[in-house]
Amino acid sequence: MAVVDFIQKVLMEEFKNLQRDETDDIILLSLLCQGIVFLGACLDSEPFSAKGLSAPRFRKAIDDLFPTSYHPFNQGSGKRYDLYENLRCSLFHIILPGSYMEFIRRSQKAEWNVDHLEVKEIRGMNRLVLVSEDLFEDYERACKEIITRIREGRLNGWKFLAD
Repeated sequence: MAVVDFIQKVLMEEFKNLQRDETDDIILLSLLCQGIVFLGACLDSEPFSAKGLSAPRFRKAIDDLFPTSYHPFNQGSGKRYDLYENLRCSLFHIILPGSYMEFIRRSQKAEWNVDHLEVKEIRGMNRLVLVSEDLFEDYERACKEIITRIREGRLNGWKFLAD
């Protein structure tokens, strides 16, 4: 499957179906983190299957493809609200988000009086709030940006040859 087709059919359409079905947010967020690493892989010259690149790929995708409001949370391991360490790694390795993260749906924003990417005290500690639908919309825009770059020839080479 060509990269553009994979992004459209799997990373966007299938993920959107999971979100519409209100699949458990932890499962959807775990898959979304893997998708972000894939998008970062589109931005480097290494094979998609290259080992040990999940951190730089995740970080590159956040820096290059997501709104700047994500950048304060993409500053490196050891930072309290680091998305790679507390979102991607926690979900990937132990399928639990880091304790500094709080996942909610848009329908809960008013109840919790929070916005997406807001740090707020919840249950006795400051947590970074991620609103599932907002995160997915930003992820979807990132996917579309990669597709645009491929179609315009700004991303090219052996990784993007149609299968």
